[in-house]
Amino acid sequence: MILIDNINLLRDKFPVTWSHIDNLNVSPISASKVIDTKSGMPTLAFEEKGRTLYIHSKYDPVQEAERFVSQFNDVENYSHVMFYGVGLGYHIETFMQRYPNLLFSIYEPNQDIFAQFMANKPLASLPINQLKEIFLEYSEVDTETNLNLFLKQVVNQRVLLITLPSYKTAFKDKYNHFSELFLKLIVNLRSEMNTNVSFEKRWIVNSLLNLPEVLKTPNILHDFDKNKFNNKPAVLVAAGPSLQENIEEVRFIKEKSLAYVFSVGNAIKVLLNHEIYPDLACTYDPTKKNSQTFEKLVQEGITTIPLIFGSSVGFETLVSYPGPKIHMITTQDTMASYFLRFADHSPLECVQDAPSIAVVTLELLCKLGFNPIIFVGQNLAFKNEKYYAEGALINNNLGVMSEEQTQQSVEIEDVYGHKILTNLLFESMRTGIEGVIARYPGTQFVNTTKGGAKINGTSFKLLEEVLENMMPDIVKEDWSKASNDYDQEYLNGRMLTMENELNSLMKCMESMIDTLRRLDLLIKDRNTQNIERFFPVFDREFTKIRNNKFYQTFILPMNRVQNDLTIKTIQDVRFEREQIIKGEKVLKAMGSYIYECKKDLEQVVVAAWKHVATQLNTTNKL
Repeated sequence: MILIDNINLLRDKFPVTWSHIDNLNVSPISASKVIDTKSGMPTLAFEEKGRTLYIHSKYDPVQEAERFVSQFNDVENYSHVMFYGVGLGYHIETFMQRYPNLLFSIYEPNQDIFAQFMANKPLASLPINQLKEIFLEYSEVDTETNLNLFLKQVVNQRVLLITLPSYKTAFKDKYNHFSELFLKLIVNLRSEMNTNVSFEKRWIVNSLLNLPEVLKTPNILHDFDKNKFNNKPAVLVAAGPSLQENIEEVRFIKEKSLAYVFSVGNAIKVLLNHEIYPDLACTYDPTKKNSQTFEKLVQEGITTIPLIFGSSVGFETLVSYPGPKIHMITTQDTMASYFLRFADHSPLECVQDAPSIAVVTLELLCKLGFNPIIFVGQNLAFKNEKYYAEGALINNNLGVMSEEQTQQSVEIEDVYGHKILTNLLFESMRTGIEGVIARYPGTQFVNTTKGGAKINGTSFKLLEEVLENMMPDIVKEDWSKASNDYDQEYLNGRMLTMENELNSLMKCMESMIDTLRRLDLLIKDRNTQNIERFFPVFDREFTKIRNNKFYQTFILPMNRVQNDLTIKTIQDVRFEREQIIKGEKVLKAMGSYIYECKKDLEQVVVAAWKHVATQLNTTNKL
């Protein structure tokens, strides 16, 4: 009876979990067994490799659960609990009895044990309205899938992870994989959120202000003859401390045209200090300070180095850059796909945004067909306590590890098989590089960085050895001559449509603000009946905003983090029965979000839009 009731509840409340379950019957040859204890409450034994492991106390599992739960302090600082390991659920029941208002989820890595739980303990004995999700693991692949889903659900919540102690022994490998992945994904999520919060407005404003420059410059992935690059060697020069050791080899490669030399980020400073002009410099950083990277070119009037810029790069960089410019469309540019179309109607190809310009440029080189691709100065780690080559940073900063960096560093393997120190940012960059490499199995990747981090998918060779097999005169003088092929008539039509969408959005915003004001009055009057009737009106108003092209293209990407949090709040409160509480939560979340969107619309986007529209109109008349 318990099993049938649990199956029905699982099917109704957790249909996704239920859809992945083949069979919930306890097998006669199951590795887990329910055993009676002296206290009268059953425990669970698990057989593995000839030994018996008890998931709960074999004397008194209830008392054990009470002792276990009592160790947790400051629980009020959390809003969601993830229980890793359900067993027979004693610790979950005890914990939720003490903290009945917390949301919680369950993660069970063993199918047999979950079947025993479902057959012996009624799910309904738990505060089922607080139970948000049940995650089951069938293979190692499920771990990352489950955790990604969970972290998306709790993006605005503080999560307390509680692991049933016996699982650390009974399922050691699974637990270690889970805990390492959990930490990694949380770090990545926080990094992504921090990046979005820092740059989400800049990406869009830059993309808009850079549009006239994009329309004047060739697209590297469309407007060039790729036969000039296909199966040609490319040297990707980064500003790691090992770059100093290969400066003369890089000079020789450039002088003899043995390969296309691409500099990324601050490597251009180091190369110019040694009077080496790369074939191309690459940049994508959306910040204002990015323009400082090219100050030497501006000051010395160097106009012979083409710049490949991401379309969402800091607009100040393009205003001051003295040389020829070539663009690549980045995935952070949400405008390009709406405004731009090639005259031949071929697809608009983008380069994936990444934690580093080296990763972005690597993907670009692969798309262009370069082979082999040779890394120089790509340390991705500290070398002799340094993380940048001399001359790469401003104000004579030598790029030496601080005490804090030393404490936060982790050990990894270098190209020689030795241990070296790195940090989470470098690790993220290395992971990004390895991800690109894995997508291009037909390309040869050579890492020549002396003492740098080992990069999976590359072979390590000294640059001096690589030079021996290079052919001269690879780079042709006329390679950079090209013009863009965008459909101007299509752009004009889209600009006109977007102007109309802007006017419509401003009206929708005012209407939504009026709607929220009405909700505020209903809440103050404690008018629960009309509050309940209000929500369909609110949904219609918000749908108008969400369907607006100007909102989708500009305002939403500028507020992506707050949008995610707002939508999550709206979804969560749909099940709130108290209409006053529900109304207050909607008003707080949506009021804050609409205010931020309206501020961006009035203070930033409209001014930039008018500026660009005027420029493009003038250009079209010319």
